[in-house]
Amino acid sequence: MKELAIIGSPNCGKTTIFNRLTGTRQRTGNWPGVTVERKDGRLNLADQQLNVVDLPGVYSLHDDIQGIEARVAHQYLSEQNPELVLMALDATRLPRQLALLPELLAMGKPVLLVVNMLDTAAAEGIKVDLAELRKQTGLPVVGVTASTGEGFDQLKSAIASLLVAYPALPKTVDVKAVAAACYVENYGVTRTERIDHWMLHPLLALPIFLLVMYMLFTISVNLGAVFIDFFDIVLGSLFVETPRWLLLSLGAPEWLQAFVADGVGGGVQLVGTFIPTIGCLYLCMSVLEDSGYLSRAAFVIDRMMAKIGLPGQAFIPLIIGFGCNVPAVMASRALGQVSARLTTIFIAPFMSCGARLSVYVFVGTAFFPSQAQNAIFALYLLGILVAIASAWILRRSLFANVEAANVTEMPAYHKPLLRNILTQTWHRLSSFIWRAGKRIVAVVIVINVVSSLGSDGSWGNQNTEKSALSVVGKTLTPMFTPMGIGEQNWPATVGLFTGLFAKEVVVGTLDTLYAPPLVQASDEVSLPSYGADLAEALASIAENAVGLVTAFTDPLKITATQEEITAQQPGSYQAMQNLFPSAWGAFCYLVFILLYAPCVATIGVMQKEAGQVWLSFSVVWSLLLSYWLATNLWHIALLFSAPLAAGSWIVGSTVLLYVAYRLIMAQMRRGMRDQIPVVNL
Repeated sequence: MKELAIIGSPNCGKTTIFNRLTGTRQRTGNWPGVTVERKDGRLNLADQQLNVVDLPGVYSLHDDIQGIEARVAHQYLSEQNPELVLMALDATRLPRQLALLPELLAMGKPVLLVVNMLDTAAAEGIKVDLAELRKQTGLPVVGVTASTGEGFDQLKSAIASLLVAYPALPKTVDVKAVAAACYVENYGVTRTERIDHWMLHPLLALPIFLLVMYMLFTISVNLGAVFIDFFDIVLGSLFVETPRWLLLSLGAPEWLQAFVADGVGGGVQLVGTFIPTIGCLYLCMSVLEDSGYLSRAAFVIDRMMAKIGLPGQAFIPLIIGFGCNVPAVMASRALGQVSARLTTIFIAPFMSCGARLSVYVFVGTAFFPSQAQNAIFALYLLGILVAIASAWILRRSLFANVEAANVTEMPAYHKPLLRNILTQTWHRLSSFIWRAGKRIVAVVIVINVVSSLGSDGSWGNQNTEKSALSVVGKTLTPMFTPMGIGEQNWPATVGLFTGLFAKEVVVGTLDTLYAPPLVQASDEVSLPSYGADLAEALASIAENAVGLVTAFTDPLKITATQEEITAQQPGSYQAMQNLFPSAWGAFCYLVFILLYAPCVATIGVMQKEAGQVWLSFSVVWSLLLSYWLATNLWHIALLFSAPLAAGSWIVGSTVLLYVAYRLIMAQMRRGMRDQIPVVNL
């Protein structure tokens, strides 16, 4: 099968062209580092099928700053012989984009120039003469607008004809002369420059960034909350109550009821309640990506990140970490410097992923119902601060005297396209549902079965002293007493244990163990009323939508009464409120969940990308730091009631943490040498 390759600078629309040609759905955005590895797709022309390779976005094939990305592209072009190389060019930045062309010609590769974003160039007052570009370079040229699909019929026709007969290839070109002949820049003030005057203002840029991040999570929590009850009611009726009715009617044993109705059905119901909030978060992030703002965000914090040894480009993997830590760790490959890559891998798990968000929403709604979004925002900020502090420590110790290097391409602002936004959102949300859903259902099944199983072999022992799960939880709970988790609050301990497998299953654990005991089954059961349940679910949307207005006009919900707050809380919330000593104790628990260890999937990727030594260092550091911070936050609250004991704990634990830090750093200096793996390309 004949093969095409697509190459170009970051943010030139290369991946969007790839998607248009092949139909492949892949993450796209206005920032570099999305496609680090080779991506393949199929292009069907009239009489043949072609394999299309999407190469990483690079400025040069010999770029030390881009590092791995440049090596991936150079290795492919050196070892493979594609029949045609499509070089994507951003029409708004044509002179800089052409810098890669002489390197491709020096390798003897047949090139088709694909000038993208012609609509944006026209809006910015930039003129690109395609005929003159064709004349000056001696290469075939096609103009397209990948976001709308304009020009792709001509592109496919050009590909088909060039595969039959490619004209003589020039040895090189003078890119400066080419740009001067075919590119006329608008020296007036463009729309992008007018917007950047405020977005990149020395005094306003950082407040705007913080405001955007705050609105991101406020919208996600409040808008998502409108639909949570709908999913909860509908899925509960279909997957919990219906199987329970069927099993009770058939006289099924209690263990089967616990497995099917409470385990499988309850897990599906729980996954469904995540969909609104997580979906809104991904939707907002897609809008920011498609508009071009995220590149500005990287620029805004570049100077601050340089102080901790990271380039502004490292902001991109960290932002990805808010969705999932696994791709965040993998995206660190885009960083050329080894120190920057290892530091990013080290701190990426401190970014609160979507799975942790579901835990924050569950616990936060129970203890901070009037200010849930503020508590969640505080946790996100705390994770960022811990990441910054950890990176600063690495810069001062293991990576002293290493300077950060960075090249950030800031594209023109774009009007976000609904098609792109929905595609990106659906890809992320469906991936989260499938990945998280399997784990949640599996863990909820196990927890329900183990919780139902008694130490004497009997069934139906949920939330009792006889439960096998109660025995396990009580055994481990004393370890967490210093952070306010009492002996009777063993469900919180079990949640921490299951969270090692996947953070999203913490919610399933807590919801199952804190839920009040089920009503004993009777001989008389009835099939759920689907019509009534659907009506109730639809009514909940309208009712919650009314509260949405208040959520934005009164974000702190100062006017909410305690009765209104309490009336909205399910039964498991009441049990959780009774077992935690206070709302502050619950917050300390969330702090520990935020920091204590990444999930097993992230651990596996970290081992592959950074090696066993760096992985062990990261996990040990996370456990020590999370335990120290959570326990000290709890003891700070005890300073007024028990100043001597609380102060002694704070001082003693801090001294022990410092000693552990010195020992770990000494060991790392001896052990990390020659332990960094070469990424498998």
